[in-house]
Amino acid sequence: MPVIRLAMAQMNAVVGGFAQNVETLGRFRTQAGAVGADLVLTPELCLTGYPPEDLLLKEGFMEAADDALAELSRAANLPPVLVGTIVGEGSPHIKLAPSSDGRDVTSLLDHGPALRHIANSLVALSEEGVMATATKRLLPNYDVFDELRYFHPGLGPHTIINVHGVAVGLLICEDVWVKNGPAADLAAEGATLLVVANASPFARGRRDEREAMLRERALETNCPIAYVNLVGGQDELVFDGQSVVVDAKGDVIARASAFREELLVAEIEARASSAGVVLDTLYARDEEADIAAIVNHIAEPLSEIEEIYEALVMGTRDYLRKNGFRTAILGLSGGVDSSLVATIAVDAVGARAVRGFAMPSRYSSGHSVIDAEELARRLDIEITTLPIEPAHRAFGEILSKVLDGVPVGLTDENLQSRVRGVLLMGISNDTGAIVLTTGNKSEMATGYSTLYGDSAGGFAVIKDVPKTLVYELCRYRNEVALSVGDFEPIPLAVLTKAPSAELRPDQRDDQTLPPYDQLDPLLELYVEGDATAEELIARGHDPALVLRVTRLVDMSEYKRRQMPPGVRISKKAFGRDRRMPITNAFRPETM
Repeated sequence: MPVIRLAMAQMNAVVGGFAQNVETLGRFRTQAGAVGADLVLTPELCLTGYPPEDLLLKEGFMEAADDALAELSRAANLPPVLVGTIVGEGSPHIKLAPSSDGRDVTSLLDHGPALRHIANSLVALSEEGVMATATKRLLPNYDVFDELRYFHPGLGPHTIINVHGVAVGLLICEDVWVKNGPAADLAAEGATLLVVANASPFARGRRDEREAMLRERALETNCPIAYVNLVGGQDELVFDGQSVVVDAKGDVIARASAFREELLVAEIEARASSAGVVLDTLYARDEEADIAAIVNHIAEPLSEIEEIYEALVMGTRDYLRKNGFRTAILGLSGGVDSSLVATIAVDAVGARAVRGFAMPSRYSSGHSVIDAEELARRLDIEITTLPIEPAHRAFGEILSKVLDGVPVGLTDENLQSRVRGVLLMGISNDTGAIVLTTGNKSEMATGYSTLYGDSAGGFAVIKDVPKTLVYELCRYRNEVALSVGDFEPIPLAVLTKAPSAELRPDQRDDQTLPPYDQLDPLLELYVEGDATAEELIARGHDPALVLRVTRLVDMSEYKRRQMPPGVRISKKAFGRDRRMPITNAFRPETM
């Protein structure tokens, strides 16, 4: 059987960054030529960045994508490339279905410029120009995906190109996930190798799901499958890479690393076939290229806790880098949440780019400042102590003029948090540093945070990390340090003391919330699993606890809408994929 040498460009794309993406694609394509690749496969929409969202509705975006594709086509003596991009109506290579609700494309919006039909596409490009175009058939419209808003599904014959006697069928992400779908159609039409361009976001357990699915599809089609995935952070989403090739039996024969750019080179044996458009090219493959050390490399998968930590680091790094932030600041309370966020930030952008601020109040314990300073010492970051007592008293005196005396109770607790938020945002305004908030998912879920206080900032690093997982990640990061002979970045005292906001005397979290080992499993079932209160009670959970927790979640939506973006690591995070109305009278438990 013939063998095709495929180079898979696991790249970190920038949404709307056409110049950067063309440069990155050119670099990978040059590397692919140096190893004598027959063909280069790139991720889904890597030319535009993913997801481009409403940029697709902007006048000039389509033209910019066309110009970028034309620039790629001008490169000489490089292997042909399959480019993930958008293609508009009028291209001779595509046929698109009408909009899903029958509206004319020019009425997709009630205002703005007339829009063309747009397809999520994979374009076969050589120095002779566009040789063929595949269009995504199945458009996901669940979880974080919203593709029916923008794209029209492709119609007509599927796209097969022929490379040295191998019929290569072209697929885009969702097209490969469905049994008896486009992958099976391509095999029936003569494809003997399937290649898939993907922008598949990271979530816990996602790699295992992908590879199990690819095994099923390989066995169904009797074809090897090459699956290239995007890598990098984009707002809340993180793409983990882990591109993979399976043979016709579904066994992994090549796998790229997680959370870093990489050119994965694989030699894939496939059945000979004359089907498809012959990919004519002037490119002269280097038959003598010595690639024995890199071909069909199989990267060792990371453990789940390693994946989560790397996702948080990459998501933080790319949010800062891609949005032009050179430095980050955060409040260091001596608690576990701020300790983890500071450690992630240092791993993401370096110690010199991170600065902490301890802001003790009259209720802060002495060990809190000591723990914060020790953390800063271990991380080698600058820390400044700003006691908030003068501001706290001043605000209290002002408020006493309209309140019945000085603020007490929750009002006074929130006042302290807001003083800290004001200070951090003032420093941010003066220095240009982004404020990293330190709230976790358990707090976000139950509303255990202060609007315009601890929730004030630009990026919420651990907003999708439950409190119990925060502790696991801290212990993991300390173990990593010990394994390389370094000291643990997070002091033991941080991990052993009872969690507390320290906004009143002797305060502990479990005075307001259920213990986290009880709370977090319920939150996972209710938020991520969409279980109802009735279902949770039927599973044996304490009815009073269930009703208390679900009510806290339901009543806190208005707070979550005002939280900054943060890294998504679960299959359902607050924000993109859980869209609950703020004004909401539906309470199943009261029916």
